[in-house]
Amino acid sequence: MKTLLQTTALLICLSGATYAQNKADSTGSNQPLINQNTKQDINQTVDNAEQTVNQQYQRSVQYQNTNELTWFQQGTVFGGAGLGVGAADSKFSLGINLRAGYFVQPGFAVGLIYNTDRIVGNSYHSRQFGVMARYYPFRTRVSAFVGANLSRGREFSDNIPDGTKSRYTSVGVEIGAMAWVYKRLGAEIAYQGNFYNKIDPVASLSRGGRLKLGINYYFGQVGNKKRNR
Repeated sequence: MKTLLQTTALLICLSGATYAQNKADSTGSNQPLINQNTKQDINQTVDNAEQTVNQQYQRSVQYQNTNELTWFQQGTVFGGAGLGVGAADSKFSLGINLRAGYFVQPGFAVGLIYNTDRIVGNSYHSRQFGVMARYYPFRTRVSAFVGANLSRGREFSDNIPDGTKSRYTSVGVEIGAMAWVYKRLGAEIAYQGNFYNKIDPVASLSRGGRLKLGINYYFGQVGNKKRNR
């Protein structure tokens, strides 16, 4: 990956140099800033760099195909749990996250989530239930993912009158990474941003972003006894 980024940066620089040779110099003449021989050298370097980029890309694809975990194959079921931590306006929040998912196609899973949140040192707490979707573009022993969820929840605090059901709807967007730990077990870290249609004043901004740590267990493909890596 480092080599790929370096080569791409070189391509950008060389492209800029090629463009500059068509510009006039400080005297206003149209004399090229780069002579023909230099231009040929640049073109050759660009061609070599393009070949290097293509080679690195093909190696990356081959590595993904060779080392992809069977965890992410279509039909696999998984369950997970984690702890979420948030902080804002001198308030800290802790949450428990539960999830269950099913891969409808390689790398793409849908499922259900259940979350609870509590403000430390405050009467405020909430719980919510919803649906989620995740996509793993890289599916090796260290895997990246992006996800989104839609939930319906209820808030509880001292300033909410008894008998009042303070409900809300939230949308969450997350990005993270997961590492292979043991056989079908993976550990993950993610950051999730949350957006609400309404919010209790007690919670304030502490119910915004979350840093989440968790584990997932991959049970394998439904109806398939093939063991995962």
